[in-house]
Amino acid sequence: MLAKKMPAFREELALLTQHKQIHQGLDHFQAYLARCATGEQELRLTEVKDLMDAFGGVLWTHLSEEVEQLGAENMRKYWSK
Repeated sequence: MLAKKMPAFREELALLTQHKQIHQGLDHFQAYLARCATGEQELRLTEVKDLMDAFGGVLWTHLSEEVEQLGAENMRKYWSK
């Protein structure tokens, strides 16, 4: 829905690429936690930090940019007539 009216949300732009990178990081993180929950692997805070750091930068960049794009002033440009 957003992509129809707001160029920043179209597939070829950075926000979608960031989403993919974040989801990859979350998938690795979730898999690690699942292995820890079953006892297959011991939970190690250094590993948790490394997994989170792997996508943390793109996550914070993405959140900052998305907040800017979804701000009231920018939304008015595309959704008001």
